[in-house]
This record gives sequence, structure tokens and C-alpha cells, in this order.
Amino acid sequence: MNCLHICNDLLGSKVHENLYKSLKELEINQVIYHPLRKHSVDSINKLNPDSIGEVITSKVLHPLHRVFFTRKINFLYEDLQSKVDVKSFDIVHATTLFSDGALALKIFKEYKIPYIIAVRGTDINVFLKYRFDLLPLGKEILLNAKHVIFISDSLKNNFVRSGFKLSKPFITKKQIIIPNGLDSYWLNNVVTNRKKAKPKKFLYIGNFSYNKNVLRLVKAFLILSEKYENLTLNLVGKGGAEEEKIKDLALNNPEKIHFHGPIYDKIELQKIYLSNDIFAMVSIGETFGLVYVEALTQGLPILYTENQGIDGTFKEKVGVSANPKSINSIMVGMETLINNYPQFETETIDFSKFLWNDIAKTYLKLYSSILNERMY
Repeated sequence: MNCLHICNDLLGSKVHENLYKSLKELEINQVIYHPLRKHSVDSINKLNPDSIGEVITSKVLHPLHRVFFTRKINFLYEDLQSKVDVKSFDIVHATTLFSDGALALKIFKEYKIPYIIAVRGTDINVFLKYRFDLLPLGKEILLNAKHVIFISDSLKNNFVRSGFKLSKPFITKKQIIIPNGLDSYWLNNVVTNRKKAKPKKFLYIGNFSYNKNVLRLVKAFLILSEKYENLTLNLVGKGGAEEEKIKDLALNNPEKIHFHGPIYDKIELQKIYLSNDIFAMVSIGETFGLVYVEALTQGLPILYTENQGIDGTFKEKVGVSANPKSINSIMVGMETLINNYPQFETETIDFSKFLWNDIAKTYLKLYSSILNERMY
């Protein structure tokens, strides 16, 4: 089986790299086509083709390609055809509906190679919100896709509630929910003896972009800290437009807010998790949010965004959701976690559905079923 992956965000997330590595271990012949932007040119050499398969990058995209979408797709299609024998592939796997799916659709139209697409947060929060001109193209991509993958229940529900309501009949029979996998370190070091004492320490791990919404989280925490004594908020990470404002708040509240900077070593990260009581991240938009699952493996209940990310993923009572645009809602969510701490269930969660090897096998079965249909 020869699979062509089209992946815009190969360098922006470890999720894709981990999936491709697991698929390669299942002996799938795969080529990964990565549209290249100027800022990522130096980072491409960090990838290891021996572990994930052959990586082919495009010519560097022009900044105007962000505006002129059709021109970008045509540019990439010509580039791809000049670098690989497109007709040699059995299946195409596009990691987004619009940016990658549009390229998969062009391949399908010319070569009749079946494709699957995944819907991600960017598709809903950017393209469906601001690129109404691309809605007909999006529907055509969905109509011709063999399967439509959603990373979470909340993402699927948001998609159906979005401007693509009319496309629901096209995808009802095609849609499949397949979560992202978790690094094996966390699955091999699950903590099942969570402390039940009244919590005092909140933790955030990530960047400080507007989307991660940490400024509202900090402001909500500071309001709550006036009501409860000895509360602390630990912030781990770096980068993003709100970082300096958040650092200033930490400097002005040294007893309450501790800014740790980035921590990459998993053993050190685990120590941070285990020294805190609650994980809090209330992003504006979230495709999935594996850091939530990391926190749950370490016994921390979570504060998460309502109708986003992992909302609806667990049957267990793992935490509380909040409206990301309301400081009061975030504060109330934090308070609910404090006052009901013993009720949250992290010890009984079955984390096996986040094994990358099993997820890769699910994709392999999907690919195989599509190819079997093609033969008959």
C-alpha cells in the first residue's frame, strides 16, 4: 500500500509525526508532502525520514498565498507533480479539510485516487468563520472524500453547528472519530493514587498566545485567590502575544503566580504535574488538547473549554468546563473544582484508546477497506 500524506502542520505539532512513525512501523509505504513556509525552512532538517518515511517539501509559499487560496493550491499541485509520481499512490490522507483537502480533491479529480480528510480546529475557527468564499469548495471536498475524521466529539458537534449544516447529509455515513495518541511516557507512568485533600495549586502548560487565553485564566485566578487563602498558579511554557503581560502579573503577584518558563524533559514535567492539584487550560479554540490527557494520567482533574477539545471525550467526571470568553465562568469553574475535588474521577480512566500503535492500526483498517472497495 502506497499512501500520500498531505500535511501543512508537520512541523507545528508532534501529533502528525507520531502517527506517521506508528504507520511506518506497520510497514505502510508513505510519502509525506509538506507545504513549506519561510519561517519553517530551517526546522525541516529536524525531522527523521528513517522513522516516519520520505518527506517532500514544497517550494516556499509566498505570504500572499494565505489570501489567494486557489492560487496556493494550484502552486502546490504543480509542485507536487514535479516531485513525485502521483499516480503511484493508492490512497491520499489529508490532515485538514481546506488547506490539505483541496489538494487531495485535485488529485482525485485527475487520478481518481481516493482520499480521506481530517477536520481540525483551524477549519472551523478560521476557514468557516472568515472564508465564506471557500464554502462551495469545502462541500465538494467532503462530498468526494471516502471518510471524514474528527479528532473529538466536540469538534464534530461544532462542525455540524457551523456553516456546514447543509453538508451534514454528505458526511453522516463517512464520519469517524479517531482521537490523537499520547506519548508512551505518560501511558507508562499513569498515577492512580491521586491525593484527595483540598486543592491549592493550579497548573497551566502551553504557550501564551491569544488562543490559549491564559490572560483571562490568570485574572480569574487572582479574583479567586482573594476568596481562598494560599492558592497558587504555576505557569509552564513560553511564546505568544500575551507572554509579557502574564510575566508582569506574575512579577506583581510573586506569592500567588509562579512563572517557570518552558520545561521539555518529561521527568521534570511529571514532577510539575505531581506537585500540583488541578490542571487549567481554557483555550478559545482547541482541536483536542493532549496536554489535558497528560494531566489526567497524573491524577489531576481539569478545567477545560466548553464545547471544544476533549469536551465529551470521557464518560468519567474528569473536570469542569468553562466559557473561555468569560472571566467569571473561568473563576466559577476553578471554584467548583476546589469545592468538589474528591468527586472527580481520574483513577478509573482507560487510557488505552490513546495508544499510537492502536490508532495507527485503526487508520490501516480504514485505508484497507477503501482499497478493497476500489478493487470491486
